[in-house]
Formats: sequence, C-alpha cells, structure tokens
Amino acid sequence: MAAVIPTATTTNPKRRLAKSLDGFQARCTPISMQMDLRSPVRRVAFAGLSFFFAAVYLTFAARAFWAAHLATRPGESDIQKSIRLEPSNSEYPAVLARNQALSLATLNDAVSNFKIAVKLNPYQSSYWLDLAGAYQLAGETDHQAEAVQRAAAADPMTPHVAWQAANFFLLQGDVSKALPYFRTVLANDPDSTDSALQLCWRASGDANQIFDHALPQRPDLYLSFLRLLVAKQETAAANIAWDHLIALHQPFPARPALPYFRLLLASEQVASAMTAWRQLAQVDEQIRPYLPVSANLIVNGGFEEPLLNGGFDWWYEPNPNAKLAIDTTQFYGGTRSLSVTFNGRNAPDAGITQLVPVKPNADYAFSAQSKTQDIDSASGPRFAIGDAYTLSPYAVTDDLLGSNPWHKQEARFRTGPATNLIFVKITRQPPGPLIRGKLWVDDLRLIELSHAEAAH
Repeated sequence: MAAVIPTATTTNPKRRLAKSLDGFQARCTPISMQMDLRSPVRRVAFAGLSFFFAAVYLTFAARAFWAAHLATRPGESDIQKSIRLEPSNSEYPAVLARNQALSLATLNDAVSNFKIAVKLNPYQSSYWLDLAGAYQLAGETDHQAEAVQRAAAADPMTPHVAWQAANFFLLQGDVSKALPYFRTVLANDPDSTDSALQLCWRASGDANQIFDHALPQRPDLYLSFLRLLVAKQETAAANIAWDHLIALHQPFPARPALPYFRLLLASEQVASAMTAWRQLAQVDEQIRPYLPVSANLIVNGGFEEPLLNGGFDWWYEPNPNAKLAIDTTQFYGGTRSLSVTFNGRNAPDAGITQLVPVKPNADYAFSAQSKTQDIDSASGPRFAIGDAYTLSPYAVTDDLLGSNPWHKQEARFRTGPATNLIFVKITRQPPGPLIRGKLWVDDLRLIELSHAEAAH
C-alpha cells in the first residue's frame, strides 16, 4: 500500500478548517438568500408584512396630519377631534385651553386642559406659564405661584421664563423670591441688563441684597449696576458696588468707572475717591501713569498720556471758540503739549480743568511752561488755582499775550483750613473780551512745600 506523503494542507488543520469555513459561508449565504426570496410562501409573507407596516405607518401619519390640520381651525370641536386622534400629543389640549381661557365661562375647563398638557409634557415651560396665567384669572394665587416655579424649573436657563417668574414674585411683593430669577436673566440676556437692574433696585433698594441674590459675579454686570447707581446719585450704594467690583479681583475697563469718581468728588468724598483711584490703578495698569506723586501732584502734566476726561486726570468740555488739541510738533518736554486755539470770539476759559487733592493749611508751589502765537485780546489766558468747592481763589498767573517762546509761569499759595481739593485751569480774567491766537502749555507741576521752603 502506497505511503501517504504529508503536505502543507494535511499537516495544518487550523488553516484547513478556516479555509473550509470561509468556503462554506461563501456558498451558503447567497443560497440561503435566494431561498428566502424565491420561496413563494415566504415572498407572500414578506410582502404582507411590508404592506401591513406601511399601512400602520400611513395610518399614524394620516392621523397626525389630520389632527394638526384640525388644530389650526378656531372651532373647539375641531380641536377636540385632534385630541381624540392623538391623545398623547400635549399640544392639542394646550391649544384648546388657550381658547377656553379667553372666556371666564370656560376658565375652569382651560385650567383642566392645561393640567392635561403639563401632565403629558411637564418639560414644556410655556404650558406651565399658560397654566399660571389661567390661575391668575381665576384668582388662585398659590396655584399660580406653583405653576410659575414649575415653568422656571422646566426651563431654568431661558431668560424670558425667568423674567416672567421674577415679575410675578415682584407683583406679589416677594422680592427675595424674585431676585434669583433676575440672576438668570442677567446671566443670559445682555439686552435686558439695564431694565432688570432697574427693577431690582426699584424693588429692593438694598445694594447688598442685589449683589447677594441677583447679580452674577461678572465685572461687566457690576459696572452696569454701578453706572445705574451713579446716575441716580446713590452715593452710599455706589460705594458698596465699587467695593464688590474691586473684591472680584478681575480686570475691567477703567473708562466706564470714571463717572463714579465724578460722583464721589461732587459729594466731597475726596479721600474715598483717591483710595478708589489707587484701587483702579491696581486693576488696570493703564491708570498707573495717572497717579499723583510727591514730585508732582498734577497728573499728566506733560500731556504725554491720553486725556481721560475724568477721575484725577484732566476734565474737558468742547468749546468751538477755544479748540483743544494735543500737539506733537510743539512741546517743552517729552513729545507732546496741549494747544488751545482761540478763534476770535468770546471764550471765558479753555474748557479744561484738573482737580487735585491737597492738604488743608499747607503751602504749595505751582509752575507751568507756556508758549503763545499771535494772541490778541484785552484779556489773555492765564492759569488759575482755587478751592474746588468754595471756588475761593488761591493763585492767578499773569495773562499771556502776543507771541512768545516757551517760558515758565509760577505761583505759590497756601490752602485754607477746610480745603482738600483744588482746581487748576486755564481761564481769562475778565472773561468778556474777544480773543484770537494760539496757546501751548506743557510741564504743569504742583508740589507741597516744607515750612522752610515756604518761608523763603
């Protein structure tokens, strides 16, 4: 009997088994599919099932379409048919309830149908709000409050839902419940910020309560609230707002805060204003060049920094008869100076002032560089210094006329026993005569003198 010579096929059973299985799958799959499709019984069954499911689908689609169509009709009977066609659709009892809520005679029916709607879909905030409205018409305030709260719970981040909830509780006189809903409005709807803050302040009048319960911890919102309080001249509340703003330890732009300093200075809170100014410089490094130093109490005296028009920098008002400008072609020191162009008409002053904190009963020395070109008037411009509140004059320099190169103007003065803030301005005395020409000023300085220096 001949010997069997081993080959790779006979000696590798795993590979042979895998190959056999692949071949079996390749042969069987198309055959079984052909058998399924070609068998008359199975083909009829498959077709029957297809028609059945198609019919079921078309039935549900037709019912949904017809129900939706009926719900658009104004008649109550049509909406009732929609409910019968699709009893699980929460929109149809809600539509019916809205129609019923238009009449007091069917108000109870409206409440019942709104209840059905919220039971079918408790996550639709509009249903809860509609139910709350129906309860309001029915005079059921407790149920109305519950429905409003359920609406807010169903849609906690949507501003208009929170707005309605907040206003409901305000009308009920429950400020503590209203304020948290205003927090949602303020956090998510920038367009409603001012109106929401107005309502919060009108209802509460307590800045701390508003910060604790209504204001998200954001500098922009704190600044908006500060601006509101400044506009209403609520100085004590504005101070609270400023403290909260600084306590955030977050950067914010300085310019929107400048009206706060105007309010403090108008309220004669000079020390508080200076403290806040230094705090602002810690938050915004661009304010640091505007801090007064002992070597010069006048801020931005060389006009090297942009004019802030507020705080402890220069304040100015546009005057067509005395046009202010920063000049980079004429300067005494640095690279800039302030120019004032008089157009030949009456200009009582240059329209620019700085308020400088000082000590009572203290001696000071003022100096400034000035240059003139063709100034023609019976009363030229000059520097004036006085008490910012009483307007008592402390120093007035000689007036400037004609054309002159850069030269120094100087003055010494002693403050009064109650003076803590002075003004430094460019004025004319007397102010009446017409004036034409151009003035440049630069390097304004103010230093406190020691007793020995003041004696000389």
